[in-house]
Amino acid sequence: MAQDAAYLVDFDGTITTGDLSSTLASFYGGQAYMEIEERYRRREITIRQWLQSIAKVLPPDRDVLLSKALEWAEIRPGFQLFLEQAREKGTPVVIASDGFGFYIEPILEYYGLLNEHFVIYRNETTVGRNGSLEVRCPYAHATCPVCGNCKAAHVVKLKSEGRPVIYVGDGSNDRFGASWSDHICARDKLARACREYNFPYTSWTDFYDIMKIGKPVPEDRSRRALCFPLGDGVK
Repeated sequence: MAQDAAYLVDFDGTITTGDLSSTLASFYGGQAYMEIEERYRRREITIRQWLQSIAKVLPPDRDVLLSKALEWAEIRPGFQLFLEQAREKGTPVVIASDGFGFYIEPILEYYGLLNEHFVIYRNETTVGRNGSLEVRCPYAHATCPVCGNCKAAHVVKLKSEGRPVIYVGDGSNDRFGASWSDHICARDKLARACREYNFPYTSWTDFYDIMKIGKPVPEDRSRRALCFPLGDGVK
């Protein structure tokens, strides 16, 4: 029996209107952040290296960082209704973030959106024994050095259950997971990446747009995929 569609949803800049990891980095990092960001934009470093480098220029105080994240966080319109409809229909929702991650649950709880219907896969940012921030990536690929959180692996897992996957994102690094999905809802940097790789996508502004997307046809996306999460990772 055919399964209902599932959603893989990015957090920073997708569920929230702004990218909180980048905003924290810009606010505290100054010139060091600009240099790291430029290297990332030129694809000289990976997102995992970006996280490790930025962590060194942030204040090693999670309470301070969380306070700023909560101050700046704004949920994108329609997200609450999107979750309610998904819950009513029994549609799986996976939230996957490749940012610092520690603020996701507190923000969702603050807005009354934290529940058991969706699953969250994120990185873990803690203060290490040496007093500096450390970023752990429990959902990274075993050998691929690119992503901290292998979103492609989450998409492939959902597809292995017989579900077509709708990918919702905004960042350039979302291109890896999106390349495996059956329908891409893209904005900003992900939309540019889709045009770069000639991936069909739907532009969107808020989650009211996402709720209009019909169930896609599940297809084998391995030929267009930009990585192999069950193999060696990025091509």
